[in-house]
Amino acid sequence: MSAVVGPEMTPQRRATAVRAYNTLPAEDRHDVVALARQGRRHPDERVAAVAWWYAAAVLQPRWYNRMPVAAPFVAALALLTASLLLDFWPLSLLGLVVLLVGAALIRQRLTTAPLLRLMRPAGAGEPQD
Repeated sequence: MSAVVGPEMTPQRRATAVRAYNTLPAEDRHDVVALARQGRRHPDERVAAVAWWYAAAVLQPRWYNRMPVAAPFVAALALLTASLLLDFWPLSLLGLVVLLVGAALIRQRLTTAPLLRLMRPAGAGEPQD
């Protein structure tokens, strides 16, 4: 899975986009992601625009969005191996945390990357409060 990043946004614009997406009904959020995975836009342009802005806000061009998805898993494996070799259990705990963070990043990309790949909605304008 390659890195997909959105346009650079100000913190206020990101917060507004996330808030607008979270105010959508759960059914609309589920539908928009399911349709995007099929390569189709949501029929309601307002929902499609809010979802696109949300994806752009979540997939900011930061190091953790550019990192290959295998990197956290390789790091977790290295930490777990080191904890066994050194007999130092806190490294195992750190490896577990890195593994969980890596899984969360993959889930985030799987959910939002299809939304961002869809063409920016016509008349999307700025995200609404």
